[in-house]
Amino acid sequence: MFARSALYLYQLRKNLRLESAELAEINRKKLRAMIKHAYENVPFYHRKFSSVGIKPDDIKSISDLSKVPVTTKYEIQSSSFDDIVASNVGVNGCTARATSGSLGIPLSVFFDEETLDFEAAVWNRAYLENGLRLTDKMAIIRLPRFFPKGRRWYETLGISRRKYISVFDDPERQLELLEDFKPDVIKGYSSSLAILSDFCRKRASFSKPRLVFTGSESMDDRNRKLISSVFEAEPLDYYGCIEFSLLAWECREHMGYHMNTDSVMMEFVENQEEVSPGERGEIVCTSLVNHAMPLIRYRLEDVGIPVEEQCSCGRTLPLLKKVEGRMDDFLIAMDGRVISGQIFSPFPFENWEKEGIRQFRVIQERRDKLTIQLAVNDSSYFDALVLENARRRLQQLFGEDMIVEFQILEKIDRDSSGKLRTTVSKVPFHWKNH
Repeated sequence: MFARSALYLYQLRKNLRLESAELAEINRKKLRAMIKHAYENVPFYHRKFSSVGIKPDDIKSISDLSKVPVTTKYEIQSSSFDDIVASNVGVNGCTARATSGSLGIPLSVFFDEETLDFEAAVWNRAYLENGLRLTDKMAIIRLPRFFPKGRRWYETLGISRRKYISVFDDPERQLELLEDFKPDVIKGYSSSLAILSDFCRKRASFSKPRLVFTGSESMDDRNRKLISSVFEAEPLDYYGCIEFSLLAWECREHMGYHMNTDSVMMEFVENQEEVSPGERGEIVCTSLVNHAMPLIRYRLEDVGIPVEEQCSCGRTLPLLKKVEGRMDDFLIAMDGRVISGQIFSPFPFENWEKEGIRQFRVIQERRDKLTIQLAVNDSSYFDALVLENARRRLQQLFGEDMIVEFQILEKIDRDSSGKLRTTVSKVPFHWKNH
């Protein structure tokens, strides 16, 4: 409901300036209420809590959450609706959303109407804080299955007008649709906007947006610089997922991502223990708002780095320094070191544009071999010396015995989620922070 979401938005924006201790107390109360609700109304969590002898009164703060076993996507997928949906809510009247399933079977998550209104307010808070105006037109490049079925009533009044463009359209078609709509804001995957930017910079002129929002993929320095230079707007990145909606967002200070701790608790763990600020940890989330299908200590299979510093913007939401990607975005060196896929920007090459490289993907299917896929401008003129230099740099980092194989392609296809994954690893690992 529009009015309810507007009220949530008012409350959420007030939270941005609360003292950290005051915000933490609000979130602690939300957490205790959600734990009690899940224990009493969700059979799956009643059993999970009982299996380790825990009752709601044992969870008094986020530090107590470690007493609760983590929840995996497989556990939820293997459960019946009656087992994971709250008995006092039920699926009738709820909205189901499915994850992309790019790494396996899609997961359906159910949301009640109040949660959907709250999530809309969480997104709008971040948008408005970053300069979005209610009368702005926003073009969103995404998967067609996420397109809404029709226009919302307030769009006819010139409020929050949206244009949805398929991520699978070629950049020429995307630009054609953008030129027709002339948006104030463009939002999309960082890889799709980078490809669009590369196409646009070869054009004599095109309409530029006032704001650029990115999300759904890890943002690397190369894509950030390319998008910023072409659209003449610094991209602002948003981190979210189907299960919890918007988790964290960049502001214009770019000191990290403001974590929406008033809607979801985020833990960063390694070997079941919370990491220290500045260390890499697997992200484990607990919803504070979705009463239809609570997710408690749910493994996102993403990796991030929390920090203690507060942003210079004055907002008191805690900061996430960076999201380093999914667990299978990390590569393993011959000596066992864990290496983030975000190093490939522009490493192991010197200058992608001069070397004629358009797209890049590295695949590690076994411990001693890397397969590097390259989409280049002209394979017949591609300099073999570029590959040899890249192989040498990779072996210096990963070990001299690492086999490095290059594949020259016309283009690198997106996966079923519409994302262009630059790193794919099938080698299991356990990292150690230093």
